[in-house]
Amino acid sequence: MSRKKTSGFTSRLKKRLTNHLKFILFDEAMFHEVFSLRLRPLNLVILLAVSAIFLIGGTILLIRYTPLKTYVITDDVPALRRQTALLLSEVDVLEKKLNDNEVYIDALRQAISGEIPAEKVKDSVYVDSMSKNARRHLKASAEDSVFRASVEKRQMESLQAAGASSRGILSLSSPIRGAVISAAYNKSEDHLWTGLSAKPNTPIFAVYSGTIIYKDWTPSSGNVLIIEHNENLTSIYKNVGLVPKQVGDRVSQGELIATTGLGANASSDPVVHFELWINGRSVDPEDYINFGM
Repeated sequence: MSRKKTSGFTSRLKKRLTNHLKFILFDEAMFHEVFSLRLRPLNLVILLAVSAIFLIGGTILLIRYTPLKTYVITDDVPALRRQTALLLSEVDVLEKKLNDNEVYIDALRQAISGEIPAEKVKDSVYVDSMSKNARRHLKASAEDSVFRASVEKRQMESLQAAGASSRGILSLSSPIRGAVISAAYNKSEDHLWTGLSAKPNTPIFAVYSGTIIYKDWTPSSGNVLIIEHNENLTSIYKNVGLVPKQVGDRVSQGELIATTGLGANASSDPVVHFELWINGRSVDPEDYINFGM
């Protein structure tokens, strides 16, 4: 009796799976058949099974051979921790560099306004940076300190290479073409700029590509423009006239950044005070630029 019931159920199920079903899409407004499909339930089951296999297989491959593996499979926890610690250390170093740049720019502003001597710019940046580093390292764990030391070593090697490049390889162009040097650089007398004399409204160009980080007027230096370049190089243009650029603008080497203003009197030409700083120290612009070009 039980065998007959099982046989009957099997035959009914087989019949249902092999019977043809017709799916019809009917437009009631136009009273006509739009689309129809004849399909056996068995074919539908097979189609769904194959689709599920492809979906599961595709998901496995996606997780196995893409970066999603990092977020889903956590079997290599120590490696993930090391990578996370290294990334955090790099972020910390970049944050430190950003803070140092902000301190450096602030020191330059104070030097321009006469609040601190120009030769103290490097020292003030160094002291402030060291105090911040000391506070930061007091909170660092032993493992994090190892990664930070590794990253900072790479950063220092990069800065040292950049400094070497600045001393001998950079090709800087003259900020004013055809200008006459009216005052020479003399660090021993705290004369940290080269005076460039030119006619009023003469174009002033960027000596190297970089970003404008400062633009303001001061009582002692008139309109002042500071450009931060790669290779730890900074160029400063004081006593200029019209400045069409804004802070944050990127400029290319030889691009117009300002014009000369007016002379002290009707019979004299304006003099632009040009300064060049490398690695936070003032240098003689004539050692790096041929102003006769």
